[in-house]
Amino acid sequence: MSRSGAFYAEIWRNDQWKPIPTPKFSKGKEIPIPCVSPGTAYELYAALAGYERWGMYPLWHTEPIVPLSEPRGFPNDLNLIYKKYFGYNEYPESNKSAIKNALFHTNQQYLTWFLVQEVNDYDWDRKFPPWIGYVKSQYALLFGDLSSFPENFPEDEGIYIFDGEGRTEISWVETYREFVGCIDWFIEELLKLGNPKEVRIIFWLDY
Repeated sequence: MSRSGAFYAEIWRNDQWKPIPTPKFSKGKEIPIPCVSPGTAYELYAALAGYERWGMYPLWHTEPIVPLSEPRGFPNDLNLIYKKYFGYNEYPESNKSAIKNALFHTNQQYLTWFLVQEVNDYDWDRKFPPWIGYVKSQYALLFGDLSSFPENFPEDEGIYIFDGEGRTEISWVETYREFVGCIDWFIEELLKLGNPKEVRIIFWLDY
């Protein structure tokens, strides 16, 4: 089953958080509008809140990505429109067990919030430990010591987990930026919303 992320933004104005974009009216109700729609960008969701999906990491991957933050739940000073529309529940941010228990019984999985500045400042060039695999020996020279995966590696060739006849062991490293893939686009979209220190994103995965 595919899962998409829900992203809603607030901006700090006149000593309070206000929703952006401006909610639309439908049948007399104010309906919040998502600020960005990455679709099923599971690697991004792993980086933001620790989401894990079977098969997301290759078999030679040695550790999961370290997320921006564990899920924080709704911020306690959430704007009134979002509170009413999203079914806000207040939990102390330090009480992680209460947050996780509450989210388990809703469709708002991995519910969290973050400032755009936090996303912009995160170390997206952090590297995973080196990955080790095997390729046909004629392609081994494409892999440099502790370099990124070579762009000129043939798309119709595979990386093997086990050694075998005519294969050579190789290694490469991957940054978080490379793993996520869409992070530069994502940050660009968030920066369009305003001052990154004054824009807050509410995020969860729809199940």
